[in-house]
Amino acid sequence: MATTTPTVVQEITHVRTGPWAVNYSSGTWIGTTLAAELKAAPTKDNSALYITHVTMGVVGGTSDIISDIELTLTDGVGSNLFGPVTLIDSGQTVFSKDFKYPMKVTDNKALDLTGAGGSGSYKAACFVYIEGFTGEKPLG
Repeated sequence: MATTTPTVVQEITHVRTGPWAVNYSSGTWIGTTLAAELKAAPTKDNSALYITHVTMGVVGGTSDIISDIELTLTDGVGSNLFGPVTLIDSGQTVFSKDFKYPMKVTDNKALDLTGAGGSGSYKAACFVYIEGFTGEKPLG
């Protein structure tokens, strides 16, 4: 019987230029899709945003009829990074995730949020909280 030896890959070290956090609230929208820039693209060449935590949820007002929504994190050119996450309207629905390994946004691209929901008399509203850091080209 043959035995194989696994290859151990060390984590790639990045030059971190500092942590950042984004706290975003959409307000309500009806019958359209949400498109918002959450974090601008890094200006230094060979830099990227890295996400370490995300929390997102539905926000409901006392007099609003809130619809289900779908939220997706994208890069500055619309490529899907994470999601869509479907959040239902009953109560205050929240989704939260810590990434064991940071999730990289495309080099030199912004972090955007897209959403769908709301039609007729139904409104959509959400909040998003994200933590991360800006990393330069991997060392080595």
